[in-house]
Amino acid sequence: MGEFKRMNQPKRVLHFQGRMGRGGAETFMMNAYRNIDRTKYQFDFVIYEEFADVRPYHDEIAQLGGKIFVVPNPNKHPLKYINRVSELLKENQVDIVHNEIFFGGGLNLWLAAKAGITKRIAHSHATSDGKGNKIPYSIVRPVFNNLMMKYATDFLACSNEAGIGLFGDKQAFHMIPNGIDLQRYRNVAVTKAEMLETFGLPQDAFVIGHIGRFEEQKNHRLLLEIIAHILQTHKNVYLLSVGAGSLEQEIHERAEQLGISDHVLFLGERNDIPELLKTMDVFLLPSLYEGLPIVAVEAQAANVKMVLSTEVSHDTVLSENVIFVALDAPLAEWETAIMGGTSGNTPKPELEAFDMVKTAHALEKIYDDQGESA
Repeated sequence: MGEFKRMNQPKRVLHFQGRMGRGGAETFMMNAYRNIDRTKYQFDFVIYEEFADVRPYHDEIAQLGGKIFVVPNPNKHPLKYINRVSELLKENQVDIVHNEIFFGGGLNLWLAAKAGITKRIAHSHATSDGKGNKIPYSIVRPVFNNLMMKYATDFLACSNEAGIGLFGDKQAFHMIPNGIDLQRYRNVAVTKAEMLETFGLPQDAFVIGHIGRFEEQKNHRLLLEIIAHILQTHKNVYLLSVGAGSLEQEIHERAEQLGISDHVLFLGERNDIPELLKTMDVFLLPSLYEGLPIVAVEAQAANVKMVLSTEVSHDTVLSENVIFVALDAPLAEWETAIMGGTSGNTPKPELEAFDMVKTAHALEKIYDDQGESA
């Protein structure tokens, strides 16, 4: 890609994301983009055609100097995808490839190597790809993994479990915290009482919060079962559900079937997360798998009690009041974890590592390194 470089121009980092919605990996990368030295590095993003209209960050990316490349979905059109990605790698300045696709990311790194890009980063944000062992996933997964291990020059992960989940226990990797603007979550002007009034909720409401895409990984079905169980004995409980996704209509209908719709507020995608966290008494995340979810970092920065499934990385514990519950535990156990014990939360010193300025500097060091870093 040397012919595209100009003296004193920033290096361009091409991120393979698939979509640029408000998911954890996308939000993390936007936090990094805002804080990284853009005189040295500029970010571009590869997304799939069906997510071209998922645009919460598109305008900001353009304002910051980035580009968005829309390509066919490799799961649906693999040959078209390979051809289009090969073209864009050839036709555009790409100095570094940063892959955040868990399943199939090795394909992107192989294409980057073919295009002569010498810095190729594999970045894990989860403990599993969530595809299961059904054919064809079980057939092609080893192929993609082999490509990744062969063609990645750098290995990054948001947690120890996420790194082992993608790279195995033999490959060294760098831990890059899912950084946020900590002060944005610590210094919120509104009170819980004011937020309850905004939503038309009673002042004695006990608010359980969930933030996550409406996809299988986030386990909204169990989330609603837990709420329905708690409402049998605690009538002042309400759920704030933030997010959007392919299962949204199904989950809305399930809330109706359970008879809890009056106690569930589906808020869609929001940009006022610090204020919403201020409303919550407990942050609940019963995910099927996670790396180190950025929403969990945000909740702990906001001093909110956390109840997580045991499938969430234990590296997530950055505060004193975090409780893990097994996915197959009785609903009563979830209720005890949520409604019992103390309220609020006290951060641990480890939370300071998640200051986004520090994370952006850590990424810059990875990008600056001209040799293989793992």
